[in-house]
Amino acid sequence: MRNITFLTIVLFLSIHCNSQTYKKIDWVTDIDFLAKELPQKHHDFFTVKDKKEFLEGLDKIKLSSTKLTDIEVAIKLQQLIAGFGDSHTVVNYGQLIDKNKILPLHLYWFSDGLYILHTTEENNEILGHQILSVNGVPLKTITDSLSTLTTKDNQAIIRNTIPKLLPLVQVLECFDFIKGEEIALELMDLNGTKKTHVLKPAEMTRQNREMYKPDSLALCYRNERAFFIDYYQTTDNIYYLQYNRCWSKELELQYGNAQNAEKMPSFKDFEEKVFQTVDKNSIDKIVFDIRFNGGGNSSQGTEFIEKFAKVLEKNTNTKIYVILGRNTFSSAILNAMDFKRMTNAVFIGEETSGKPNHFGEVKSFQLPNSGIRVNYSTKYFKRTDENVSTISPDIKLEPGFSDFVSGIDPAYEWIKKQ
Repeated sequence: MRNITFLTIVLFLSIHCNSQTYKKIDWVTDIDFLAKELPQKHHDFFTVKDKKEFLEGLDKIKLSSTKLTDIEVAIKLQQLIAGFGDSHTVVNYGQLIDKNKILPLHLYWFSDGLYILHTTEENNEILGHQILSVNGVPLKTITDSLSTLTTKDNQAIIRNTIPKLLPLVQVLECFDFIKGEEIALELMDLNGTKKTHVLKPAEMTRQNREMYKPDSLALCYRNERAFFIDYYQTTDNIYYLQYNRCWSKELELQYGNAQNAEKMPSFKDFEEKVFQTVDKNSIDKIVFDIRFNGGGNSSQGTEFIEKFAKVLEKNTNTKIYVILGRNTFSSAILNAMDFKRMTNAVFIGEETSGKPNHFGEVKSFQLPNSGIRVNYSTKYFKRTDENVSTISPDIKLEPGFSDFVSGIDPAYEWIKKQ
């Protein structure tokens, strides 16, 4: 079934959020409901910590709930649940986020720091700058605190999550990093020049958004929002397949609804095109890029890789490469393990935020008073006997900001040289 991740929830906070309600939520009843329902519904919630620690943690939150704001209670619940080892099981506090209290920032964590890639027109002078601190608080201190909101399987999941959490003013307020409407960012440009920029919360829309424009855009970034896409690079004799979502028209018809399916691309058509291209051309290298794939349903990928492996058996001179990244999660992890199991692929890029063995097959229930949805796992996927917290690439290559500016993808450049 479809996986719903904490990372996905964070991405949609600005879409689904409303101003915080003035009516105080009966958190005691909600927490008691959570204490009963989550252990019953989850596949095996107490694999890392025991039930006693869970109930004691909930009791502490109940005792302090009358002194806390609603968002503070929800965040404490998420912190507690995050410590139980399942990155798919989360408290979705998005509806408590005020859309008027979000900083107009789209950030990305490169190998050399956290950089601003989008902001509003009035703040365009800070595009391409690295964030060093917020209101005098070093970025590392902020990162250490915000990372308590997700299950810390590895550093990749932290690097993927922090850029999405840092713009949320209410979250920063919960950790006492900011007070008031203005936030002072300490920034540094590519030349090493530092400056302070005061930023106010503001809605960032397509109409007022400004984007940092690199000298050129690497191939991997050109269609990272597409479900899947292919390029036959005749000059390098490389066939590049980018698989960004484990979803398609076919899966939406099976698990969603027909109306939505009509707007989605067909994986069947994509698959036919891929195998026709491989059959008609003598290709030296095939690249399967899943660095931006946060999951969905692994079944279509597994079936594709099974067919792909048989084709490779007949084309022994063709080399296969799989590019991983911090966004590789959930069902995309299962497909990465399919490549390990069925091919001799070389893995390149960054460590994955997802674990080879992990909980998934997500469902949800709603807390009766706050209306907050709690996502929980109903299945455990085991793909290896090794006790590892990530899939580590054979060749580790993480892009720096200067690579991005120059339009260089270190992973693809490495493949070209082989």
